[in-house]
Amino acid sequence: MFNLIKKDFILSRKINIFVVIYALFIAAMGLVMPDPLVSTFLYTLGMLTLIFITVIYTNGYDDKYKSEIVLNSLPIERENIVRAKYMTLILFIIMSCSAVLIFTNIILKLGVVSIGKGASIWNVIFATNISLIFYSIYYPIYFKVGEGLRSFNTILWILIAIGPSVLSKLMKGLNTTGYLEKIIAIDINRINIYVLIISLFMFYMSMKISEKIYRTREF
Repeated sequence: MFNLIKKDFILSRKINIFVVIYALFIAAMGLVMPDPLVSTFLYTLGMLTLIFITVIYTNGYDDKYKSEIVLNSLPIERENIVRAKYMTLILFIIMSCSAVLIFTNIILKLGVVSIGKGASIWNVIFATNISLIFYSIYYPIYFKVGEGLRSFNTILWILIAIGPSVLSKLMKGLNTTGYLEKIIAIDINRINIYVLIISLFMFYMSMKISEKIYRTREF
């Protein structure tokens, strides 16, 4: 299982550098936003962009080169193939969130911007919650249909590209209707902790479901 995780990690290092710059640019925009809620969403969007890109790239590589067929011809338990994907996701979450966290705070330390606040551990938890919940639903379907999710991955790419524009319009709409102030007043950090517990449970149950699905799948 360790070698399978290592394979995906090596593949993730081949991602187009311009895509990485794009994700970090989204996060950097949060440093110049006067509204802390907008900054939080931009930091989270930057983290999620990196996570989604690495997963799409590595899974796309497996689909393109029929890696699943090769792996299933080797003396590797199918449960370990599934577990490796889930553990790799955890690795990608750590890498992506750390990149945004370090990048934004280094910019502040260097004095590139004199206002704003860098990404925090709460942004990391927020991005982790969204990722765990999303992939808890995604992976059972992925292990059921495999290449059938290629079109869905394309949709994800589009959503990532238009994310900042959609977020900007959403924030303006919330501000106009007065809902933005109400959201700011909510103790989001406490909710974050509760959701993290739920998302971790969902992630574990999702892995068990994927193992059962993949164990009986025919190639």
